[in-house]
Amino acid sequence: MCSSSSTFSCSSSIKVVGVIAVEVVIIAVIVVIVVEVVVVVVEVVVVVVVVVVVVVVVVVVVVVVVEVVVVVVVVKKKSIFI
Repeated sequence: MCSSSSTFSCSSSIKVVGVIAVEVVIIAVIVVIVVEVVVVVVEVVVVVVVVVVVVVVVVVVVVVVVEVVVVVVVVKKKSIFI
């Protein structure tokens, strides 16, 4: 690839290849960091959605229990008066 008469061009091409390799590694590291950040954001969103779903389910269960208790109390009071 490099002859003895073109030592300068050979060393400069090696430097260019080295710089390109370093840039590729830096870009790869940046891509990995961005992917990790996206994964963390997605995990946080999933956790928030799960928490919201659990809260909604708990609220629905509490409302249903309160309605059942109210119906039972009303039915018992009416049956006492009958």
